[in-house]
Amino acid sequence: MTLHVYSCETATIRSEVVKRTKPDGEFYGLRMHMNTDQAITVWSRSREELQRLVASLQETVQHAPVHEQVALPGQMGS
Repeated sequence: MTLHVYSCETATIRSEVVKRTKPDGEFYGLRMHMNTDQAITVWSRSREELQRLVASLQETVQHAPVHEQVALPGQMGS
C-alpha cells in the first residue's frame, strides 16, 4: 500500500507522541494529525524505537538520491 501525504498549505500536519497500554505491554505512537480530520499513527514498543524511525526518515530526506520518475497519486509505481 502506498500513502501519499502532501505537506502544503492545504494539509497542515501537527505531530504528537501518544501512549497506549495493552495487556502485552506499552506502545508508543507518533501521530500526525492533518487538518483534513485524518491522522496517521506509527506504533512502536518504545520511544527510542520511534526516535530511530524519525532519524531514519531524516537521513533519507537529507542523503538519499531523488528519483525523477514517481507514480501519480492513486497509481502504482514501477
